[in-house]
Amino acid sequence: MTAQVTREWAGIQQFPAATQNKLHEMLGKLKQENVSTLTILVMGKGGVGKSSTVNSILGERVASVSAFQSEGLRPIMCSRTRAGFTLNIIDTPGLVEGGYVNEQAIEIIKRCLDTHLGA
Repeated sequence: MTAQVTREWAGIQQFPAATQNKLHEMLGKLKQENVSTLTILVMGKGGVGKSSTVNSILGERVASVSAFQSEGLRPIMCSRTRAGFTLNIIDTPGLVEGGYVNEQAIEIIKRCLDTHLGA
């Protein structure tokens, strides 16, 4: 997983006003609890919309999406900031292929988490 420079979460402005207000409210509550970072790990079967969901949350295209091609085996992490709060989203490869758990994908995700979370 490659390290990326954290940028401002400008895509939040694409959400409806009520959603923006709730997100800001939630971020404010987390900051009151001395939490300044939230990491979301997006997992699931291949081809179910994980990357599309990441792109929607951030309001920009950060993860490749193709209706005809399976995603790669490399997780990507995108970090955005807003009002002093950092949101990290890790988009993972599909965990199930042909009805079987993709052990290689699980190992890659574990290494990614170890690197990111310092485990």
